[in-house]
Amino acid sequence: MNTKNTYKIGQDNINMLGLDIHNPVFVVSSISIIIFIVITLLFQQQVASFFGWLRPAITNTFDWLFLSAANIFVIFSLFLAVSPLGKIRLGGVDAKPDYSYVGWFSLIFAAGMGIGLMFFGVSEPISHFNSSMC
Repeated sequence: MNTKNTYKIGQDNINMLGLDIHNPVFVVSSISIIIFIVITLLFQQQVASFFGWLRPAITNTFDWLFLSAANIFVIFSLFLAVSPLGKIRLGGVDAKPDYSYVGWFSLIFAAGMGIGLMFFGVSEPISHFNSSMC
C-alpha cells in the first residue's frame, strides 16, 4: 500500500481563459449566484417586498446573536493569543513569517482605513445631499 500522499494542490482545477478555477466550488457558486440574480430580476416586486420584510425581521430577532457572536470571536481570539495554542507556528516548525509585526499592523490599519474611506466616502456626501432636500 502506498503511504505517500499523491494529491497535488490544484490538480482538479480547470484552466480556462487564463484563470485557474477550482471546479466544484466555482460551478456550484456561479450557478447559485446566476439563479439568485435571475429570480431577483424576474420577480422584482416580490423580491423587494420579501427583502423589505427580511432585513428588519432578522435584525430585530437575531440582534442578540450578532452581538454575542462578535464578542465570542474576540474573546476566543484573545484566548488563543495568550494560551499555549498561540505558540503553534502555522506552516511548520521552520516557517518564517512573511511580514513583521509592524508590517502586519500597517496592513490591518490600511485595510481598516480603506474600508472606512470607501464606505464613508460615498455615505457622507449622500447623507448631506438627502438632508438638504426639503
